[in-house]
Amino acid sequence: MNHINVSVTMALTPDQTLARLENFLRENAPEAEMTFTLRAPFDIAKLNVGLTLARDVIARFAPLGSPNSAYSIAWQPVGPGPFPAFAGTIFVTPSDEKETESIVTLDGHYHPPLGVAGDVFDAIVGKHIAQASAADLLERISLFIDDVEVPAAVVSVA
Repeated sequence: MNHINVSVTMALTPDQTLARLENFLRENAPEAEMTFTLRAPFDIAKLNVGLTLARDVIARFAPLGSPNSAYSIAWQPVGPGPFPAFAGTIFVTPSDEKETESIVTLDGHYHPPLGVAGDVFDAIVGKHIAQASAADLLERISLFIDDVEVPAAVVSVA
């Protein structure tokens, strides 16, 4: 079992970031499950070749406690290939540097596929694929959090 920890800093308070994370999950995983394509871009510098691996995965989310400041997340590849299964947590914390910033972190463990051959593959390149896949998902979530517009309150006068 191997560890992944990726974080992104948001220019929003933790409450704002959490609300937008909840919107992301409501819109993209309304049944607490979503299928999406993980991408793992990497550059084989010695060969001057850029390559992006992609694999569809089914991800499941569940709130951990109340308020929902953290969610469990697990994903499984839809088909065979070098993408690992993952289980972990996505959570929002305040930034130590600014009150108006927060940090979204994806933390967990993955299991290299293919047994012993997978362990060898993981040592050579699989670790990068797993890390890049987690970073890709977190980047998509952070882009949603940055771009989502929160509707203004509607005031009705009787």
